Amino acid sequence: MIKQLKSFFSNKSLLVFGVMFFLLALLRILNPNYIESITHLSLDSYQKIFKHKLTNTPVVIVDIDEKSIGAIGQFPWNRKVFGDLTKILNENGASVIAFDIFFSEHDKQNPQEILKAFNLKKSSRLGKEISKLPNNDEYFLQQIQSGNIVLPIVGLVQEPTNSTKQKPKAKYIIKGKDPKQSIFSFAHHLTSLEKINIHAKGIGSISVISGTDGILRKVPLLLNIQNEIFPSISIEALRIKEKQKNILIQSSELGIEAIKLRPFTIQTNPNAMFWVKYKEPLKQQYISAVDILENKINPETFKGKIILVGSSAQGLFDFVKTPTGLVIPGVEVHANIIENIINQDVLQRDTNSFLIEFAILILGMIFSFFFADNARPKWSIVFYLGMVLMVLVLGSSLYQNNLLVDISYPIFSITILFMSGLYLRYLRENAMSQEFEKKQMLLKQEREIAGEVQKKLFPVLEKSEERIYGANVPARDVSGDYFDIIKINQHEFYFTLADVSGKGIKAGILMASASAVFKSLAKTNNSISNISLRMNNQVSESSYQGMFVTAVIGKVNLETGDVEFINHGHEPIMVVDQAKQFKYIESSFPPLGIIPTDDESFFETTKQNFKGKNLLIYTDGITEGYLNNGSELGASGFETIITKSKETNPKKIITLVIEALQSDYLRDDITCLGIKI
Repeated sequence: MIKQLKSFFSNKSLLVFGVMFFLLALLRILNPNYIESITHLSLDSYQKIFKHKLTNTPVVIVDIDEKSIGAIGQFPWNRKVFGDLTKILNENGASVIAFDIFFSEHDKQNPQEILKAFNLKKSSRLGKEISKLPNNDEYFLQQIQSGNIVLPIVGLVQEPTNSTKQKPKAKYIIKGKDPKQSIFSFAHHLTSLEKINIHAKGIGSISVISGTDGILRKVPLLLNIQNEIFPSISIEALRIKEKQKNILIQSSELGIEAIKLRPFTIQTNPNAMFWVKYKEPLKQQYISAVDILENKINPETFKGKIILVGSSAQGLFDFVKTPTGLVIPGVEVHANIIENIINQDVLQRDTNSFLIEFAILILGMIFSFFFADNARPKWSIVFYLGMVLMVLVLGSSLYQNNLLVDISYPIFSITILFMSGLYLRYLRENAMSQEFEKKQMLLKQEREIAGEVQKKLFPVLEKSEERIYGANVPARDVSGDYFDIIKINQHEFYFTLADVSGKGIKAGILMASASAVFKSLAKTNNSISNISLRMNNQVSESSYQGMFVTAVIGKVNLETGDVEFINHGHEPIMVVDQAKQFKYIESSFPPLGIIPTDDESFFETTKQNFKGKNLLIYTDGITEGYLNNGSELGASGFETIITKSKETNPKKIITLVIEALQSDYLRDDITCLGIKI
């Protein structure tokens, strides 16, 4: 592992890794929109997979739905309807009533508005009669005064037609830096009529800030509107319910740290943004406004509850898209925030979240690139999948403990680094493979040349000579076997057949060295003992890593049938008579090159007369060679071929044996020498 690490940090992979590591980390720090969209994949998936369910809720939503609009009439309704609704809710024990709708204009059905609409004078008879009609605004104001009412405000960028100055109802205790510098600010606002707001117990913001993809994931709990701090309508509703006058804001140089509203401590991000944990919608939480006005609802439904008055009617267009994939009325967003805070089930995405994300990001990128660039492909892929699975499990576990940690960008970065590592490894190994192929081509050419040179070492037999025949079929380019025949006169020949331990170029070179000694000494008509001595010492001097040569060296007189020979650790010599009876002459000396010596008398020859018989000398490539059925030929198989062929001609016998052993894969070199005496 240490060696691999040194290799990793010393090659060009480090440069590629460093550049990509820096860019991916920098992108996460800068967090442009396209990177933020990647992070949202995991943050949204948590809420889709781990569905949040509530069976009981402290919030009731009074719904201005299609049913209510159909029964009461076109929206907006006159203030008497809202006055009646507020009166019933107050009488039924609602702790707080928060409106998610504005009352920014005078009621068009008030006497004064009717007179204006028809251009009637108040002193006229009809004007006097109209003036006697009840004032809906006054009636609505009376109901607001008698209850705990929270009215909305929303921040605007552009100045509205009727711009007013609105003060918050809540008071603030600020510990630390001025929070206005950290929270979102608006130069203008839209709210209800001043005379209505005056009588409300609270003013709360309903401003939301959706993501670039239109999904509402987090909501500001504090806003700076016209240089005044306004709480969200959910915080204001909780303040009124808990009968608190003050909201404590803890802030630092980094921004908002916490919002405290007894008995709640609410953690937000530095901009006072609250991550909403959305529950599965509860149908029973919604109560149609018309059913309340018609007294069809059990009064206990509202007792001690926070009432949010909003709309789910399609024509009013108050809908938001949530991370769960559902589209819900905007009023339900505020209900979810209140439920999260009261149940202390608040999602945290703070400094700890980012530290964990960066730890996963940095470690993941380092290890994924290192393993992809160094480990075996199958193990690197297993490691990558294991790392992704571990990150998924970690992120899911943290979410179930309400800690929001993005894992999609770390997985994205880990994948990029992993694929880059694999690609660099492919390029490197491809270059090595091409270099290796070039070397192999050169070696193959050299082996082919060596093979061609070696073929010239084998004797060229006269076509007229049918009594002596030899053949060599190399298993590779260069053979480790050798045979030779040196003619002395018309009837006398020196012969040898040898096999080098090992294969390839080294074996071929050693064999060439030994054959040169045999050729030179046989041509000068030296004794078999002397030839064995010189070849033995030459092999001993030239051998590499203990290589040796098994060989049969001899001299034959075809006319008399006399043969003088030495078997140096080679396969037994097969002797076949005319009746196809077989006899074997075993080795009596160690292989050439094992024991160097200067004593020629050590190499004692054997002299026998083989008149009328065939001598067959062969390497183990014959007896250990594979037949087509996958079995070895063996000495018995060799005998069977000779017996069935009824041939005595050495060339025909050897040809039949070689044909039987020919296949796509030769286990060893095939070499055989036959002498018919």
